[in-house]
Amino acid sequence: MKFGIFNIGDYHPQSSKPIPDYYDDMLEQVEWAERLGYDAFWFGEHHFDFFGVVPAPPVMMAAAAKRTTTIRIGVAVALLPYHNPITIAEEYAMVDILSRGRLDFGVGRGTPPELKGFGVTEDNRDKVVEALEVVKMGWRDSRIEFHGKYYNIPGVNLNVTPVQKPWPPLYFAALSPGSYEVAGEKGYPILGIPYASCTDMADVKQKLAFYKDRLAAHGHDPKKIDIVECFHTHVAMTEKEADRNGRAGLVPYLTARKSIRPRDYDELYRQRMIMVGDPKHCADHIEEVRAAGSNYVMFLMNFATLEQEKILASMEIMAKEVLPKFAGK
Repeated sequence: MKFGIFNIGDYHPQSSKPIPDYYDDMLEQVEWAERLGYDAFWFGEHHFDFFGVVPAPPVMMAAAAKRTTTIRIGVAVALLPYHNPITIAEEYAMVDILSRGRLDFGVGRGTPPELKGFGVTEDNRDKVVEALEVVKMGWRDSRIEFHGKYYNIPGVNLNVTPVQKPWPPLYFAALSPGSYEVAGEKGYPILGIPYASCTDMADVKQKLAFYKDRLAAHGHDPKKIDIVECFHTHVAMTEKEADRNGRAGLVPYLTARKSIRPRDYDELYRQRMIMVGDPKHCADHIEEVRAAGSNYVMFLMNFATLEQEKILASMEIMAKEVLPKFAGK
């Protein structure tokens, strides 16, 4: 089992926290995650919606890389349809260089408001797949000469390429059946967020079984490929305290997304789509996720209306009271 922290970069003005302070808090969380022994710290990219204030993850990731030495630095996800893949290849190569080879690179399609805001009208899953091929070519060969449906690149040389060869670990966001199919065909590890795409843990298990079937059907060994599931999480030493803090942080977060993800806190809690509770509760929940077929759990603990000290405390309790139970699993 692997465990990481995911900060999607949601910022809520009602927190009365200036954005520069919010950025400082994010970087403090990265340093704390490394000290606590988490495998990775992941950043999201969002535009327009969800109060997302990290529109350029490579900038934040470069800062995080220079404040840490061992923890992996991930993006979940780079929104490929809205960027030139040559620029993506160059910018994230710099992150891998600055981190001395610690980049994990996730890709995805974005949300409906982002599609609309950037004027993307076509089904862009195929565009994501093609853009990723462009990025991989540049990272592997230091040169891109590509002729496809969406990109026609006559031949350019890249001045920077990643430390990790032929490229950093790749992850594919999987929320829809089509994404599971593509990831299975290509052999890409997946990034899932159950609350956004699944009804309950039985649904998670069914989707992961489908993905593993697709991997095997295309000649990939499911046992060798990471399956990442991301859960909005808060852990405290008592159920009462965890529920109080979880509601304070998650209710505004979920309200901001109501038009896209119309489920409330209590419904998500009952369906095990959020992980809020004492150490035993969270350990039991992680075991359910593992039994469903995942070997890598990412915890979304940063909710911009929740005080930094409570976020850091949750990270510590998870690392010291829960995760040791999964050592060697």
